[in-house]
Amino acid sequence: MKTYFAVTSIVMHKGKILILKKSPTDYNYPNKWSFCSGYAKEFEAAEDTAVREIKEETGLSAKIVKKGKIFETKDSKNKKTWIVAPFLCRVKATNVRLDHENVEFRWISCKDIKKFDTVPGLQKDLKVSGLI
Repeated sequence: MKTYFAVTSIVMHKGKILILKKSPTDYNYPNKWSFCSGYAKEFEAAEDTAVREIKEETGLSAKIVKKGKIFETKDSKNKKTWIVAPFLCRVKATNVRLDHENVEFRWISCKDIKKFDTVPGLQKDLKVSGLI
């Protein structure tokens, strides 16, 4: 099983969180719901990655308000282990402009996350960030 490091951002606005539906052509998890996430560039701080990915994937400018505890999640189906650095971020606007990576978005309450077919570890992102 290979191990990958990813940064994920829980984007919040007025008590709602933003979830994104991945493109059907996504390499890792096609058609699954996720938070803004991605890989750090060489020598890029995880915090900078979090803010950059939000801007790239949604067009929104965000501010980090809390760092969650780094955790590991296993995806035995795809033979991958993910080391995830979660960040809780706030935005002032909700006018999302999706890039090519995602095809849909929703602003939802944290408790509604269970209603969606998500990438592995999404509920753990919420837990280590203190939202559930």
